[in-house]
Amino acid sequence: MEPELPNIYTVSSLTREIRERLETHFPLVWVSGEVSNLRQPVSGHYYFTLKDANAQLRAVLFKGDHLHLRYKPEEGRQILCRGRITVYEARGDYQIIVDYLEPAGLGVLAQAFEALKTRLAAEGLFDAAHKRPLPFLPRRLALVTSPSGAVVRDFLRVLKGRFPHVQVLVYPVKVQGAEAAGEIVRALTEVPHYPGVEVIVLARGGGSLEDLWPFNEEIVARAIYHCPLPVVSAIGHEVDYTISDFVADVRASTPSAAVELVVPDRLELQRRLERFSASLTRAWRRHLDAERRHLVSVARRLPDLRRRLVELRQRLDERAEALNRRITRYRGSQAQRLQLARSRLLLLSPRRAIQDIRQQLDHLSPRLTLGFCRGQETRRRHLEYCESHLAQLDPMAILARGYAVATRVPEGTIIRDATLVPVGAGIKVRVAKGSMDCEVKGVTDV
Repeated sequence: MEPELPNIYTVSSLTREIRERLETHFPLVWVSGEVSNLRQPVSGHYYFTLKDANAQLRAVLFKGDHLHLRYKPEEGRQILCRGRITVYEARGDYQIIVDYLEPAGLGVLAQAFEALKTRLAAEGLFDAAHKRPLPFLPRRLALVTSPSGAVVRDFLRVLKGRFPHVQVLVYPVKVQGAEAAGEIVRALTEVPHYPGVEVIVLARGGGSLEDLWPFNEEIVARAIYHCPLPVVSAIGHEVDYTISDFVADVRASTPSAAVELVVPDRLELQRRLERFSASLTRAWRRHLDAERRHLVSVARRLPDLRRRLVELRQRLDERAEALNRRITRYRGSQAQRLQLARSRLLLLSPRRAIQDIRQQLDHLSPRLTLGFCRGQETRRRHLEYCESHLAQLDPMAILARGYAVATRVPEGTIIRDATLVPVGAGIKVRVAKGSMDCEVKGVTDV
């Protein structure tokens, strides 16, 4: 029996089977590494190598996939990419076909961005109720940005073309790096105290998520929310969104677009004023014509005022004469009533009654005086009688005639029956002049 021959692959078939197994086992993977050997031929595709400290992997990013990507591969940059593993059969190299990439660490930043966005939205920092309207034409605005970038030049250039008389306070801050957030917060705190500033524009040019990260800091978001002036966020390009954009009162797609939102176009305002002026003039003329026609129509319907005035004068004279006659009659009747009342008053005069009463008073006055004196004498004699009678009843007068009052000690009760006082008891004897403390030696029942 012939020995069984081993399965012999050709290079192409083996390579093809390896490719099929790799593509089946790794349909979609995420790989992080450093970009090296980057090249982009005329086809527009990117070819590069992903490497770390111990290995490397060839990668290709086709033109159709990277046109819609925000980030492009850069030499020496750490990236995170997504793709499928395959084998390039012509060289027998396995590689990854990349369809998406971002700088390394962007996934963590994106998660932090979404988490902070969700939390601040729940607190109400993004609510439209807290958005303040922009002033129609601010006399002075503040531009918070880096003084070294192109933002200031572009901002001032666009502002000069729209309304050059608006004053701009440029507050320099760092817009990238670890110190940027603190400087932005300080600017939002200090700028409202500058005199005349009516609106703040927070601006920065485009960049990666890491570059724009200071505008995603929570302290910056809360500083914008608590700023007493309206804040316009003009961060990055039109596709870039930061937390500051959601908190700010107005979001501008670019710093140049912020000028168009904050400051109106002087020429457009002038054209609008001219249109309004012409429209107002036409409306005023139409109103005057209508009022003039109405006045003419009313004047035609009015009666002859001169004839009406003559009639009113005659009626006034007639009514004046009638009024004078009524007044004369009224005065005559009132005079008669006054005379009659005077006669009645004379008949009812109290003078006679007063004279009679005065005579009665003159007659009764001596009698009243005599009666009063007699009463006083009677009361005096009665008082003298009472005094003599009281003198006879005065206990001291009785004691003065030789009598005494004995009282028990210490009760102080008057002794009326000697048999009730035991021998040896202490008594007090009161006489007309003074008292004596005594002791009972004996008792006699008389």
